[in-house]
Amino acid sequence: MTAELWAFAASVVVTVTAYVCVASVRWSPLVGEGGNERRSRPATALVLEMIAVAVRQGASIPRALDVIGGVCAGGGGGGRERDDDGSDAHDLGSEMILVARALNRGADWDNAWGVADPDGPDAAALAVIRSALEPSWKHGISPLLRIETTIEQIDRDERRRIEEAAAKMSVRVLVPMGLCFLPAFILIGVVPSIVSFATG
Repeated sequence: MTAELWAFAASVVVTVTAYVCVASVRWSPLVGEGGNERRSRPATALVLEMIAVAVRQGASIPRALDVIGGVCAGGGGGGRERDDDGSDAHDLGSEMILVARALNRGADWDNAWGVADPDGPDAAALAVIRSALEPSWKHGISPLLRIETTIEQIDRDERRRIEEAAAKMSVRVLVPMGLCFLPAFILIGVVPSIVSFATG
């Protein structure tokens, strides 16, 4: 009877520890903090791919920024207007449209990109796009090679970030599981053996 009680207690402990283990692991998404917010914005690599397509079809850089900005803003080319004080239009597409309009008005490269919000949520993406297109605008070379190189770099960085996040997640999963199942193993395998040896 004592052995049966130990087996029942061990099964209860296994069930409880498994539940606690699963409940205690907080599954963080691979995209990191603010993952939902990032997924709602177009990926920088995708925007660069669309710009490259527009350039291959003969569009100028301002025209490509304007059209792709309209697609990203969801307005088919209009985008959201910004007031003179710069208090409006904080999405990537609208910022691209503002830069395109500044270039079409004759602003130089640096001043045209200065109309974008430097502290906005898409400032990093805008900086990457600007860096990819700058040699073409200033030196008259094709932007396609620089765009492709930038996309490859973005892919490498993203792959490395995902691998690091996956490694951290595996540690966060395996350590609690080990800590939970080690006592269960002792109760199932070791304690009943000791009890049966002592009572026998």
